[in-house]
Amino acid sequence: MKIAVFDPFCGISGNMILGALVDCGLDIVLLEQMLRSLDLKGWELSADKVLRKNLQGTFVSVTVPEETSCRHLPDIQQIISESDLPEYVKVQSCNAFQRLAEAESHAHGISINKVHFHETGAMDAIIDIVGSFCGLHLLGVERIFSSAVATGTGTLTCAHGTLPVPAPATMHILNGVPTAPTGINSELTTPTGAAILVTAVESWLDPPPHMKPQTTGMGAGSKDLQRPNLLRLTICETTGDTCWSNDRCIEIKTVVDDMDARIWPDTSVRILESGAIDCYAAMCVGRKGRPALEATVLCPEPRLDAVIECIFRNTSTIGMRLCAVERAVLDRDEQTVETIFGPIRVKRVFLEGTLLRAEPEYEDCAEASRQHNVPVQQVITEVRFAALENERGG
Repeated sequence: MKIAVFDPFCGISGNMILGALVDCGLDIVLLEQMLRSLDLKGWELSADKVLRKNLQGTFVSVTVPEETSCRHLPDIQQIISESDLPEYVKVQSCNAFQRLAEAESHAHGISINKVHFHETGAMDAIIDIVGSFCGLHLLGVERIFSSAVATGTGTLTCAHGTLPVPAPATMHILNGVPTAPTGINSELTTPTGAAILVTAVESWLDPPPHMKPQTTGMGAGSKDLQRPNLLRLTICETTGDTCWSNDRCIEIKTVVDDMDARIWPDTSVRILESGAIDCYAAMCVGRKGRPALEATVLCPEPRLDAVIECIFRNTSTIGMRLCAVERAVLDRDEQTVETIFGPIRVKRVFLEGTLLRAEPEYEDCAEASRQHNVPVQQVITEVRFAALENERGG
């Protein structure tokens, strides 16, 4: 599978994406031919090699005629939908403009259909957005990943007046996206660039799979900045699909030597309810040789603050260690199995589509053992057998 990995270490804009794609081998003539199916006249594309702080990249320039009228979201969607572009390009381009409209609507307090696209609705922005998805399509990219998006600071002047950097629309688009503030007094990430990237990237939490880089390109921005004003793009081939998935999460560790151990069971439940995906503890020897409890919690990054607050509120710790970790996770689901002891929930785990094991929910088994006055192990054995029989179809 072919994947693309963006590295917006100096921000991202529409023409930087086009430049990176061309630098990775995209034929600009084929790109221009594909874009000609849009009902837009008088524009031209050009690509030139340039230096940014002694690093070479490709600068793509979009030359458009002067326009006197603004476009609204339905106007742009109509231009795209009535073209002969591939369906993937149409859908992603419309999605990107939808994000732009929602961001402008939120920033300026007007309805989406009343948003007047100025810079983001001009002809060059349409070429940037549609051209980016055309380029990914022509290069055969199937999945897209990205590192954190660099942002600048200061102010900018546009059709809406003087705005802070990052622009309000840009920040709205980047909600939930990892960013890397730089302190550079310039707009590094534009609304157009953010909309393309956020639309293209499937997940900001999943790491790229094992891969072999095939080509790397640099797309150049127009400004001369403190760091190379470039966007790096790497086109890779995956080295083969694994039988499990990989994800990233945050590992939280803390050691407490002054907490009543009897409260840990209830505390662990609360931590899981706050958003953690795993929570366990082990006895250890703490400072000054005191018996202590070492708690380990795994949680998705978006739930980190809620989980940390829960730990502080429900334990005696005053500090924690945080570490980003990667997990290998098998496919699993939950099924309710009918048994002679009644319905019991079962967690089923699969490897390469084959049932690897079926683990009954202990609480359900314990309750059934009390109701039927049988050992809990007998219930567990019966449930496992029933789950396997269901999988075999009998």
